[in-house]
Amino acid sequence: MQNPWNFTQTLQSQLNSFMNMQEFVMPLVPHELEINNLHQMARSITLQENSAMIEEKEQQNHPTEKKCLYNSENAQQIETPKRSCHDFNRESPFVKISVYKQHQMANQKIYILQDDKIIGSNQIQKNEISIIRRKKQQHLGDNNIDLGLSSQESNIEQVPCKISTEFGFRHSSRVTPTILCFLSLKYFHTRFSELPSNIFKLIHSFIKEKPKFYVQDCGTALKTLVRIQKESPRIMNENNNYLIGADFYFHVVQLNSIPKLIESKKKDQETPIEYFFQTLVRENEKYRARIHGLSKEEQEQFQVYLEEYRQLKKKGRKQYHLQNCNRPFLKIQFDTPISKQIAVFIGKAGYEQTFKIGRSQDCDIIVNMNTVSRKQTQIKFNKTQWEICDGEGIRQSANGTWQSLQPYELPLLATKPKQSDPYLIEDKMEIKICENIFKFEMVGFGVSKKRKLTNTLYQELTQYD
Repeated sequence: MQNPWNFTQTLQSQLNSFMNMQEFVMPLVPHELEINNLHQMARSITLQENSAMIEEKEQQNHPTEKKCLYNSENAQQIETPKRSCHDFNRESPFVKISVYKQHQMANQKIYILQDDKIIGSNQIQKNEISIIRRKKQQHLGDNNIDLGLSSQESNIEQVPCKISTEFGFRHSSRVTPTILCFLSLKYFHTRFSELPSNIFKLIHSFIKEKPKFYVQDCGTALKTLVRIQKESPRIMNENNNYLIGADFYFHVVQLNSIPKLIESKKKDQETPIEYFFQTLVRENEKYRARIHGLSKEEQEQFQVYLEEYRQLKKKGRKQYHLQNCNRPFLKIQFDTPISKQIAVFIGKAGYEQTFKIGRSQDCDIIVNMNTVSRKQTQIKFNKTQWEICDGEGIRQSANGTWQSLQPYELPLLATKPKQSDPYLIEDKMEIKICENIFKFEMVGFGVSKKRKLTNTLYQELTQYD
């Protein structure tokens, strides 16, 4: 018996091959009128009017009103509130956005994003959704704010963050050449027209373009942060800015993952090893940097060079730079209210190393703050790149590890605020603005565990080997 997933993939490959065969597609669409109706056919597959899910949500919020509405079939029609969502389609994909304070999920608010707009709002279609602080005094006609923050933050009139829907549901639902060929097969080919409708829906979910949404920081004082999941390490780059705990920030000053090989040209020139330790000594003396990642033997060598430097005061005019060393390194700076601490992590090319940050005495960087977990964050050198992840083992930290969408800028060199690069929104992703957390859940995108093929559908598929 043929596997249904292989069957659908075979159909998909056949449809793609059909796109390169003009002599095959043209006979399937004999009339111009039928071609003009293909767009409506595509919309009938992806968009269907169904308000069942929003009615369930209203029932949870107003159970008494819902009960009165459905007690009798002859009950008088009740006028639908303006925020009711008659255009919500339970069968079509949507994005669930939960908004709550840190550790206060019981008071969360739920928003539904579908068809490129927040259900229940009077948003104007402009390919973006604003996340803005609500005004203390709202006037009539001001209810066009999609997602509101609390009224305790500054910058009342500024929008800290936007969600781009330019490549969202409307972009995904357009009729592409592949969809056009697929509809031609469905409506004008005898063999394909005999297939059950649920098989067409399954095939359509494979060949249609998936909607994509992006989040973008607008450059205000209210920075937008993205949570780093424990199981999904992120690659670190220069000027990345991070938040661990509630208010402990650090940023990447400099890094190198694959250093250049340095060869000595003169007899009296320093060897790469000597240059490496002389550089670490100056980092330690000039910036009070703490060096991590050296082996026991290398640590002993470092102490020898350090003592020699302090005794002879061997400063000279020669410049030493970490970028010229033949070892991978990561230099970060912790920005605390009391002092600025520098840490330099030394890696070994082709090997894996882990450095821990937290309150525990076992950590490489110890942070004595109540909002920081015992094992808060891990920085890893993964053979060829530097990565950061949250927590340790199966545990994640209490307050999370967050990466800012805006790069770090020196206060003296700070320019006019500008929008950050768009950042792709993924399932279960969380962003943070002050104390507000926004969690995104993709519902109905592809085949989930709850929508696996049933035995009946499997039998229907195997009938068309």
